[in-house]
Amino acid sequence: MSWDSDKERELERIFTLFSGFMRARAYKHQVGRLGVDVEDIIQETRIKIWKLLSNETKINHYASYIKKIVDTSVIDYFRKFKREEGIYFYEKNRRIGENVSTFEADHLYGGMDLKDIVGKAVDGLIPSRRLVVRLYLLNMTVEEIALHFQWTVSKTKNLLYRGLKDLRRILKEKSIDYEHL
Repeated sequence: MSWDSDKERELERIFTLFSGFMRARAYKHQVGRLGVDVEDIIQETRIKIWKLLSNETKINHYASYIKKIVDTSVIDYFRKFKREEGIYFYEKNRRIGENVSTFEADHLYGGMDLKDIVGKAVDGLIPSRRLVVRLYLLNMTVEEIALHFQWTVSKTKNLLYRGLKDLRRILKEKSIDYEHL
């Protein structure tokens, strides 16, 4: 009997005993909302436990140790998601900035860029509406905004529609043609 087969047997024993616990723990974190499959978390957990066994680390309380491993695997996936989300938003904002600069050159109001006027008008909105309208003006969809704030789509739509209505009113008071925005 080889040392590797002992580790493999121990790994299978751990998974036989704790696979339900691991899945329940992963489901608790609602990883599906980020498009992460629970099986990915389980596989990551399996790899981490295998590494522990390979290093001959002695585990006294499997349940608490496995809970920690599952939680750190979920956190790793959330961090990866946030990193990718940050890259996505950076690229999106960069491209929007390129498009807005040509639009601004043709539309100046009283020596101010249209972007600045709209920005100041958005600043005049109530905070919850301001947040949603800013992201919407950066070409985020209602669903993306709802996911970002972890709100329902209906709440996000409500805040967006009210915020846009307020924004149109503010722009109209400044005699700015907002229909082309």
